[in-house]
Amino acid sequence: MAPPSLVDEVRRIPLDSSDVPPGSTLQPIARFVLEHEGAQAASVVFGRAEIFEREPVEYALARLSWAEGRLDAARAVLTAAAQSAPDESPVYFPVSAAVSGNHADRRAIAEACGFQVFQEKEGFWWTDAGQNLPDSRDLRWQSMSSIGRDPFIPVIGRCLTGTLDRGDGLTFPRYRPEDWAEEFLKHHAKPGDQESWLHAETADGEPIGFVGVARREGDAEAAIIVLIGVLPEQRGHRYVDQLIYAAYRAARRRGFKGVLSLVDVENHPMMAAMRRTGGDPGASPWHKWLYVR
Repeated sequence: MAPPSLVDEVRRIPLDSSDVPPGSTLQPIARFVLEHEGAQAASVVFGRAEIFEREPVEYALARLSWAEGRLDAARAVLTAAAQSAPDESPVYFPVSAAVSGNHADRRAIAEACGFQVFQEKEGFWWTDAGQNLPDSRDLRWQSMSSIGRDPFIPVIGRCLTGTLDRGDGLTFPRYRPEDWAEEFLKHHAKPGDQESWLHAETADGEPIGFVGVARREGDAEAAIIVLIGVLPEQRGHRYVDQLIYAAYRAARRRGFKGVLSLVDVENHPMMAAMRRTGGDPGASPWHKWLYVR
């Protein structure tokens, strides 16, 4: 922790909440700055952000920076900013390996200030090198572009019940399952991606699950698995592997060079499935920690 005297020296500078930099979802409230001998020793922005998509904005911290060797100053501004939130309100602090080369220092600062990891996600990258992909001939595949959204909604709602993803697990119980699924699809099943949203069922029409693949934002050559799920009564048969391979085939048909999959590290079955189907956690710098205090 930073010494209380150092926290007391932190200056709060109000910011215009409408001043949002391109690509940022943070609505700034104030910048917290600590100066030493006329130079900035550390700074962080406090504001509101959509930490969980489609959900009410939460208090969040972003753009933490500090002068070389001034980890104490970084702890002071982070503490002061977190303390400015209303009582009982959680404050979130995301740390990304893809964005920050010093992410280990950022995590240590957060933990020293009383933040705890709410969720950690790993990024698995699959490269399309023309390799053979197992064909799931025993399953019937239908795209959203051919059958519409409606058949996906009850399947997604049932698959997400008891989800092992901690973010979805927090927000999912706030809705009726089918309402959550419908709202999710409104935001994520874009018209241009509906050919690679796939509904899976047995040859006799028994639903198995689904997978949704979309173009990765900001990268025209990469796809991302948006959401994937197997119905509870169908688990234990490695249908998830077939869903992942179907996602890779769908990405290949659309001309993508690879597929990124983001997995909560405590979702051990999905972590294992990604490794079995060729996902490489070391091929991409994508790894994210979401801290909360």
